[in-house]
Amino acid sequence: MAAIYTNLLGIIVVLSMFSLALLVYYSTRGNNLLEILLSVCLLISNIGYYFLSIARSPDTAFIANSLGYIGGIFLPFIVMLKLADFSKSRIPDWFTFTMAFFNILVFLTIMISEKYTFFYSEAAFDPGPPAKLIVTAGPFYYVRFIILGVEMTLSIFFTILTYIGRRKASFKTMILFVGMMFLVFVVYVTELLVNLRYELVPFFYLACSITLNYSSTRMSLYDVSLSVQEKIEEVNNYAYMVFDRNYNFVGCNTAAYKFFPELSSATIDARLKAENYALKSILKWLHDTSMYADRTDTKKKFIKDDVVINDRSPEERKHLNCELSFIHSGSRSRIAGYLVELVDDTAQQAKIEQLNFRGERLQREAAKQAKKLKSLQSSTILGMAAMIESRDNSTGGHINRTSACCALFVEYLRTCPEYNKSENYWDAVVNSAPLHDLGKINISDAILKKRSSLKPWEYDEMKTHAQKGAEIVKKVLADVDDKEFVKVASNVAHHHHEKYNGTGYPDGLEGKHIPFEARIMALVDVFDALVSQRYYKKAMSYEEAFKIIETEKGEHFDPELADSFLSMKQEIIDLYESFNNTDYSRNEE
Repeated sequence: MAAIYTNLLGIIVVLSMFSLALLVYYSTRGNNLLEILLSVCLLISNIGYYFLSIARSPDTAFIANSLGYIGGIFLPFIVMLKLADFSKSRIPDWFTFTMAFFNILVFLTIMISEKYTFFYSEAAFDPGPPAKLIVTAGPFYYVRFIILGVEMTLSIFFTILTYIGRRKASFKTMILFVGMMFLVFVVYVTELLVNLRYELVPFFYLACSITLNYSSTRMSLYDVSLSVQEKIEEVNNYAYMVFDRNYNFVGCNTAAYKFFPELSSATIDARLKAENYALKSILKWLHDTSMYADRTDTKKKFIKDDVVINDRSPEERKHLNCELSFIHSGSRSRIAGYLVELVDDTAQQAKIEQLNFRGERLQREAAKQAKKLKSLQSSTILGMAAMIESRDNSTGGHINRTSACCALFVEYLRTCPEYNKSENYWDAVVNSAPLHDLGKINISDAILKKRSSLKPWEYDEMKTHAQKGAEIVKKVLADVDDKEFVKVASNVAHHHHEKYNGTGYPDGLEGKHIPFEARIMALVDVFDALVSQRYYKKAMSYEEAFKIIETEKGEHFDPELADSFLSMKQEIIDLYESFNNTDYSRNEE
């Protein structure tokens, strides 16, 4: 019987290795780090149990016993971290480090248990077969169960939050992990209460390892950002080629193969042997430009317009724009290589070729500059909005909802003849909405994240976010050419808490002295605050919120804008209802 048990443990080790290999093989999207780490721990534990069963000396038995405990010590900890990450529940860093410290401390007491009585008060080697340790629990043996209880409690808590709808994650997938942890706990307790000759844990570890392969596949389906990223890669018209400082080919993205299929057979770390005339011209341009470029300004970019592929075939002809950038290593002056960006400009070129007038090149350059400006402006907005969300988790949904509501409101105002504004102005208002609370990144955590009422001096500091937001906007957008956008964004951040009757802050402006864009934002901001759930209040009904806006016309809000806002009741309600069952629901603050 002992020989059969040992052979079974050997088979379990082999199957665990195979399961780990499969998990690594299919983890091509980079989102299974914790699962792989957990699978490695389970494999090491099974190896430890196997060598413990065939141990012929106490030294070997204690080492193998230490390896066997790796799964029991670190499986609950890793599962807790995985469920927190999957359900987007935040665990404080200090708590994570504390739990990691105590887990490692317990494991260290197991490693030295042959000489010290921290984990086992007594331990004796039984040569078997199969070999095992006859032990009596020491103080850290019970500490391990306290830590395990904390980790299981948190894991169950995250799963319950998902079940009741407070977290957007797959309850079925989370219950798999909790069930896996619970079964191992039951087996440990069973072995503690019933002195079994043969260990059952390795069999359950193998089942856990197989379960990981299934659950990791399921989890990849729920990572929307990775799926979107893959889709963007499929349709992306931006190709990139990378070369080292000696002009050897380092690599390229998938889009580059569409332009130059010969890149698929190119040798890494070797000179490209280009057959395509267009690719030859790009390589020559790369060499000549980098040789004669001003090395004192290595952040400068160089442009090569209208590289034509398949010039003799109009149906397959492509027009590319090329941009050369230096890749730095260590310091700004040290050049490690070159990045060549290729942009498919065929559609734009086709439109230009249809135009038969002398200013066609000027129009093309203007279109390119406008496109780059729009890209820069959008990137700046999204980046700064992300900063706000990272500082205060409770504003993420607020930013997205108010931005969408502002866009909807502005679309209506564009059609109103009494508001004679340019299209660029309306676009600037919409693009400024995500930045209205930017100043909160300068408010201390103690005030920003306080879960109770603010004291008068704390509220005074909170109110400074308006002025601070305007200052940040002006500094960050100082180099943006669209000065109207900078002015609108600054006004929205600075004055969206002003009131029409002059009792608002920070400057107490009154009536038409409040910038028009800030009066728009005030309506959107207050409406979202009224209908959204916060930690200190429940969400108000839409009708109650609209009634307050009706009451506050001429007091808090511009009466004409308020009437326009109230005329859109159903459209606004439909917009907010569309956020239900998403991360931006008004009940998720």
